[in-house]
Amino acid sequence: MIHLFIENLPYKLTEQMTYEYNSRINDVNFFVSGNYDYYAHLKKDIETIQLLLALSIFYKRVLTNFDSATKFTGRILNKSDADSIKLGTYNLSAIEISKMNRTIITFEKLMLQYSIPLALFDYLETKEFLRKVKIYRDSLNKTNNNG
Repeated sequence: MIHLFIENLPYKLTEQMTYEYNSRINDVNFFVSGNYDYYAHLKKDIETIQLLLALSIFYKRVLTNFDSATKFTGRILNKSDADSIKLGTYNLSAIEISKMNRTIITFEKLMLQYSIPLALFDYLETKEFLRKVKIYRDSLNKTNNNG
């Protein structure tokens, strides 16, 4: 599922994201396989979990960096006469910062449209991610059952 998000990214980043996804998906499969009753019922939602996991990795590895870069460089460009900022080996212009901002806003709108809280993507361990997915799923079921 991660391939949906890494298609046009630099090789080194795609390699890191693929490794993280594969490692975490192995953990997910272990937890939902029946070894842990708390997570076993999530097995029927494995495709959704795979998509949410891929989204979370994309968010954490790409979009949070975009957000930080746009906030930092945006302030500098707005308060100076500079027309671009060099970050590492890359020059960010106001146009590129604007494109990055649009990407972040589009992602956040999609998450809002589908009622996916960004807090779902804030985790360190896969077990914590699954716990959040379970709570999220249970809250959706509760909302759907109450009309």
